[in-house]
This record gives sequence, structure tokens and C-alpha cells, in this order.
Amino acid sequence: MKRSRYSLTLFITGTTPRSLRAISNVRDFCGREIGDDYELEIVDLYDAPDRAQPANVIVAPTLVRHEPKPVKLLVGDMSEALRLRAVIIAPNGG
Repeated sequence: MKRSRYSLTLFITGTTPRSLRAISNVRDFCGREIGDDYELEIVDLYDAPDRAQPANVIVAPTLVRHEPKPVKLLVGDMSEALRLRAVIIAPNGG
């Protein structure tokens, strides 16, 4: 099985409009810009609050790019394509 080039985790807080917008924005961006070459894990901090501290997440929504290295974080509703591109795609995360 081929490993995806991009490994991402999106931390959200429930099904708030901001969380749902962030999920939609990340999925749309990744589908448009990198096709199916990514894995996206969505973590609801209401269900898994213990996942926040190890990932250095203090607010949500937060997107964490694990691969390719280095690890990068982006906070917000993920509505700015240029910021998403800088964190997800740009060499060394922008």
C-alpha cells in the first residue's frame, strides 16, 4: 500500500459552524491542490481532549501537517488558500 505524501490532522471542537467550515475548507483545498495524496485525521477535542497537548494545540480549529517534515501548524477556519498552501505544500512549510 502506497503511503500518502501528506499527513494532516485537523483539531476541531464539536460541530460548530467554524469547525465544519474548517473541515470543508481543508478537504476542498487538498482535493483541488494535491488530489488523493494525503491522509486527513479529524480530531474532535470534545471527544479526545488528551490529544491537544502532545500536538501543541491550544485553540481550535488547528491543522497540523506531520508529513512532510518539518511539522507545521495553522490556526483558524482554513479559509485562506494562500495560508493553507504555505503550510501544507510549500517546501519546509513556507
